[in-house]
Amino acid sequence: MSGGELKGAFRGETRRSLRSGFGVYQYPNPFFQYEGTWREGKKHGFGKLLFSDGSYYQGEFVNNEIIGQGTRYFASSGNTYTGHFHYGEMDGQGRLRLGNGDSYEGNFKSNHFEGEGSYLSHDKELYSGTWHNHRRHGLGEQTYANGTQYIGDWIADKRHGFGKLLNGVDDTLIYEGSWRNDLMHGEGTYSIGESYTYQKAMLVNGVPVGWPFRLCINKNKATTLQLSEQPLTINVDIVDSSDNMNRVNADCGRLIRLRCGQRTNQPTSDSLPTPFGFHVDLVPRKSKSSLPNDPSALESIEQPITTEEPETNKDSMFTACDSGRAQFVGITIDTFAVREANSSEPSSTTNSNRQKDKSTSSFVFIIDDVTQPVPFDKTLDSVYIPVQFSLPKFSQ
Repeated sequence: MSGGELKGAFRGETRRSLRSGFGVYQYPNPFFQYEGTWREGKKHGFGKLLFSDGSYYQGEFVNNEIIGQGTRYFASSGNTYTGHFHYGEMDGQGRLRLGNGDSYEGNFKSNHFEGEGSYLSHDKELYSGTWHNHRRHGLGEQTYANGTQYIGDWIADKRHGFGKLLNGVDDTLIYEGSWRNDLMHGEGTYSIGESYTYQKAMLVNGVPVGWPFRLCINKNKATTLQLSEQPLTINVDIVDSSDNMNRVNADCGRLIRLRCGQRTNQPTSDSLPTPFGFHVDLVPRKSKSSLPNDPSALESIEQPITTEEPETNKDSMFTACDSGRAQFVGITIDTFAVREANSSEPSSTTNSNRQKDKSTSSFVFIIDDVTQPVPFDKTLDSVYIPVQFSLPKFSQ
């Protein structure tokens, strides 16, 4: 008996009036067509099921069901899956290529990523680890487009539990500790750049407890610095935002800069504004040849400079904080060229300044945070402190 005698929809081999062997069947619904092997009237063996929209399945069939190895192409999305099927669903080991260029290779369960697998996005982000219900869940490694890598725990597609974040350039540690809801949360250590570290301390939703931090100068002391020829130490504490202004001992390596400015009544584009209602021009630091013959003062002036000093920093001093404190040691009246700056100012201008505000110093120290890269994406606010000089023949 020929296959053409079976309602005119089947062309192929038959046995005892049943489709058996190779044949092509056009379903009553013209959307579907099958071509492949048959056994006792059922699709069985290797075949191809075609859809009129261009989609298809090609692979193994068992007793009319899509079971075994095969390839499924989805015309609407451009997705292609090659791997194991169970009753028509992606189930077991396989590889899914998405139409947008992404791909997943690993274990499937009921059309979802489940178990071990790797997902590579079109922009080269890679996750390798465990999955549950189509989400990253369990232990896994995520490499981001910029090279940064996270290794640790995941829950429902978010970093949650314990994990570490590594710099993609040199594999240095950015953060190691607790995570919650995709943010650094709990105890951990955060590092950025070559020197800054927030060590073994608490974070909440990605920032330290007590954030934002502030700079505090000579805590609980006078708000005006008195300088003389005797060396002075300026303590710059990193404090939290609480009313107690607690020193943040975990903050280490933050780069702090000290500059001196002189009040000007004719500000230029290079002048700096102050919170006192006037501008200042920067006063250069003293060169070694012009410093006094005081070994302790000389040593302290050079000590805070942590790197080779560029030409643009001839008016600046730098020091790195340790355990939440930075120190500028040995500051004297001769650290900056204040004598020369004061004597070069026209006397009429000096007298005018005194008459306008006798309580305001002509000089101001500007202390700011110049850490790069910027920790926690926020530079600490600058601090301005008036400076007065204790010398019998020195006038401001």
